[in-house]
Amino acid sequence: MSMRRRVKIGARKPIEEAEIIVIPMIDTMMFLLFFFMVSSLAMVVQAGLPVNLPKASTASDHSSQNITITIQPAPGGAARYYLNTTPTTVPGLVTSLQNLHVTAQDLVIINADKDVLHGDVVSAMNAAREAGVTQFAIATTKG
Repeated sequence: MSMRRRVKIGARKPIEEAEIIVIPMIDTMMFLLFFFMVSSLAMVVQAGLPVNLPKASTASDHSSQNITITIQPAPGGAARYYLNTTPTTVPGLVTSLQNLHVTAQDLVIINADKDVLHGDVVSAMNAAREAGVTQFAIATTKG
């Protein structure tokens, strides 16, 4: 005696359309945006060029400033001057600083290499004074 079962085949259920849920994707993109914004701000060190700074035991970490005069030694004894990262000369410092509209409240950081002559630093400070700068800081490293 064999019993056969009859299987009822019903109508197929309609397949639901796939939906893309956008909110988690927006959250992820906002997180990435904030992460890259914060990490790029942390990479900004200083507006000047890298030089071999002298060491001082009382040196303090300073935040990046808007105005940095960098003085690098050059072969042949003459120094190279930069305002932020733009190459310039001592007479050009006066006009460049005046174009930046410096005031007596602005702080100018002198970022001079330790092998630069003292007279070159004084020339840069004198040019900055002619442009109206009264506050200076000399960049050093701790050590």
